[in-house]
Amino acid sequence: MTDAHEDDILRLIGSHIEAKNFAAVKAMISEIGVHDLIEVIAELPEEDSAMVFRLLPHDQAADAFGDLPIERREDLLDHLSSERVATILNEMPPDERTELLEELPGQVAQHLLNTLRGEQLAIARSLLNYPEDSIGRLMTPEYVAVRPDWSIDRVLEHIRRVAPDKETLYVVYVVDDQWHLLDEITLSQLVLADRENTVGDLMDKQVAWLVAGEDQESAIDDFKKYEAVALPVVNRQGVLVGIVTFDDVMDVAEEEDTEDFQKMAGMAALEYSYFGTTFAAMLRKRLPWLVMLLLAQTLTTVALLGFNELPLFAVLVMFVPLINSPAGNTGSQMAGLMIRGMAVQEIASEDWLRVLVRELSHGVAIGAVLAVMGFAASWFFTSFVDRPEVAESMMRIAISVSVAIAIVVTLANLLGSMLPFFFKRVGLDPAVTSGPFIASLMDVSAILIYFSIAVIMLRLTG
Repeated sequence: MTDAHEDDILRLIGSHIEAKNFAAVKAMISEIGVHDLIEVIAELPEEDSAMVFRLLPHDQAADAFGDLPIERREDLLDHLSSERVATILNEMPPDERTELLEELPGQVAQHLLNTLRGEQLAIARSLLNYPEDSIGRLMTPEYVAVRPDWSIDRVLEHIRRVAPDKETLYVVYVVDDQWHLLDEITLSQLVLADRENTVGDLMDKQVAWLVAGEDQESAIDDFKKYEAVALPVVNRQGVLVGIVTFDDVMDVAEEEDTEDFQKMAGMAALEYSYFGTTFAAMLRKRLPWLVMLLLAQTLTTVALLGFNELPLFAVLVMFVPLINSPAGNTGSQMAGLMIRGMAVQEIASEDWLRVLVRELSHGVAIGAVLAVMGFAASWFFTSFVDRPEVAESMMRIAISVSVAIAIVVTLANLLGSMLPFFFKRVGLDPAVTSGPFIASLMDVSAILIYFSIAVIMLRLTG
């Protein structure tokens, strides 16, 4: 749907609701696909979106509700009747319902949980019993399972009977009497097989699975590895307890990437979208990190104060940005490369020594090039300072700047490459090493290295 078309639909729905022409609204939304409808509902005012939901069929309302941003879902819960909310929750796919319940405040989630009926209540409680951010919270029990001794005809008849209630039919899972996962059979294999064959005749026992208690991030890697549409989930005993589908894993990947980008920018991860985050919540996410980074930068001032008695201090300070900037940029650049390499599994934890050797040579090469440029820049700008003592020390100052750049760039390259390994080893997210964090660390280091070199060089002049 184009933006212009969406704007036209929004205006028409708004005008029909204002005129209380609900039959026209119902006719309009019945012609819109569910994915386009989600975009429309997300842009409508709260009261109008609630009205649209009241006019939707139960199954379509459940599908649309599960894919809305969490803040819009909370708004709708406030505007819809208890009966309508209960109907939507009971119709929602279990995995999407679990996601909603775990994101809502505890009292609200418990209230909604009490609106579920029979089997849906048991499913919801079962999924919520798994650890937060585990694969168990992500899975759905709506899959098709068959036995090895079933004939192909029996399997196809079984699929026709249970299909309306299942998440996906692309893959059928083979289990034994105790529900242990044995294999998976694709729908295409079943359609092409001879009817007199059994499921066991099609089995090759080459099946990949996820473990319910493991972290959701591990599912992303497995889906990439096996290029799967869906993967079965087992417990520690190998019993099939659910499946995870590709669309759910894509949502997790998007959340993880967003969280990493926000951490790399020097802030806590947002629970809601940018526009869905309140003023106070945004301050809570950003301000503590900015305060911490400001306090870290005070160390730079403390370091400078330690050298304020140095001859030509004011002239030396002029070149501080020339040294700090490449140091911070090099460290952030290298950390970004490492974090992304770890995320896509190009780089493993045991590769740290290979990376160290590789980036030592890279750091020296980059530092040498930038040092030459720094020497030329400092020589050029020092020539504009009309003071005899500066003219006498031009060479010493330029060498100090040049050597400092070479050292701090090499150091920044090593720290940028090694800190992600360290943070990952101690169980922290490597994303926190990038951006402002490593830039602040290198600012202090660069000051100490630069002025220590300058002290040595200027003493040599005396």
